[in-house]
Amino acid sequence: MKVFISYSHKDKKFVDSLTEKLRENNIEVWRDTEELSIGQNIADKIKDALSKIDYFIIILSKNISNSSWVSYELSAILLNETSKQETIILPILIEECEIPFALKDRLYADFTKSYEEGFKKLLNSIYSSKKETYKTIQETDKPIIDTYEFQIKNLKNEFSNGNLSLFCGAGISYDAGVPTWNKLLKELLKEIYSDNTQIPDIDTKLANIFQKRINLSPLILAQYLKILLNRKFTETVKKKLYANCTDESLMIDSIAKLVRKKRGKNRLLSLVNFNFDDLVETKLSKERIRFKTIYTEGERIKDNEFPIFHPHGFLPRDKRLTSKNEIVFSEDAYHSQFMDPFIWSNLVQLNHLNNNTCLFIGISLTDPNMRRLLDVSIRKNGKGEKNHYIIKTRYKISDLYPEKDLSNIKSETIIPIVENIEEQDANNLGFNVIWVNSHAEIPNILLEICK
Repeated sequence: MKVFISYSHKDKKFVDSLTEKLRENNIEVWRDTEELSIGQNIADKIKDALSKIDYFIIILSKNISNSSWVSYELSAILLNETSKQETIILPILIEECEIPFALKDRLYADFTKSYEEGFKKLLNSIYSSKKETYKTIQETDKPIIDTYEFQIKNLKNEFSNGNLSLFCGAGISYDAGVPTWNKLLKELLKEIYSDNTQIPDIDTKLANIFQKRINLSPLILAQYLKILLNRKFTETVKKKLYANCTDESLMIDSIAKLVRKKRGKNRLLSLVNFNFDDLVETKLSKERIRFKTIYTEGERIKDNEFPIFHPHGFLPRDKRLTSKNEIVFSEDAYHSQFMDPFIWSNLVQLNHLNNNTCLFIGISLTDPNMRRLLDVSIRKNGKGEKNHYIIKTRYKISDLYPEKDLSNIKSETIIPIVENIEEQDANNLGFNVIWVNSHAEIPNILLEICK
């Protein structure tokens, strides 16, 4: 029987003891520190070892989240499991820690309470007469609060200490009727070509031509629309933004709960909102919570005012727009932010990332400027440190394949592999990841944090 042990080298003392006991029970153990010779290609050697083992043991501790090699090994073995259709990963828990999402639904040998009991459970799994059939992680009715108890406990502590800031993207506004990015682009296309009788079905056919047939980047299309609309641009975007807005949103309600200051307790430190809309401001006004919206350089905050930063601009629905209401909408505007490291919006984001614990919701992490700022922050504060949190929504098979291919897709085993890759990317940018099955679960997490 052969096993591979994947671990952080900070846990070497525990792994030395485990290795000795496994070998006493006639189990062949493969470890990178023992098997690699000078000059060998590490990745190739590990990949070769993973193809020849019976089981993959991963040591779960606070140290593995900062180990790129453990992430690499886990990704490789997930692919191996998928091809073999057998469960061969055996997790071992040696302290309370964040557990990678790919391992969330697996039973683990718990060494935290009793070394002997944990080892006994591990041996039983290794010498089991039949391996379990590989299964993907399924949606369950288990409360997300229980699944991510460790992460949410940390967020509650940061909130209680007055050190938690919220970063919000487009995802927080959908349930209030604010259009998605693609929907907004289609609506602007309709506005421009509505008088052209030669183009039928503008909102479907024309948008499809621009976005799919020509394979045009949304940012390039946005720049084209901005040029055509000219002086009417910001007013038109504002009109389309609020056209079907209801102001009824559990997401916005839960954010307001984080902002409301309770007697003797801290509240959310600040909000960085990449949306143009004023949904949060409208809610706080109704709740009589003092706040200050900041969307240009030179703004100042008074005592007891809650700061809401809009790095991409702000379009309030009931106020006349001025030259200050410019928005980051098209490719040229994104390039301007990227090129100027000292622009106020970049400095605001870096200040938050360097000094606060930040929770990201409704954000995809695909914005190049955001990724650059995260990288700058993590280099400043220590490579490998995960100081921030992000809530991500799990994939469905329809998200990964074109509609025409769905009828031929019978297996969803690719989903946890994609999610694991995305989680590793977020880890490398300094995030602890909380996965939810649907967007509707996020308000419950926010409410739990401020309990």
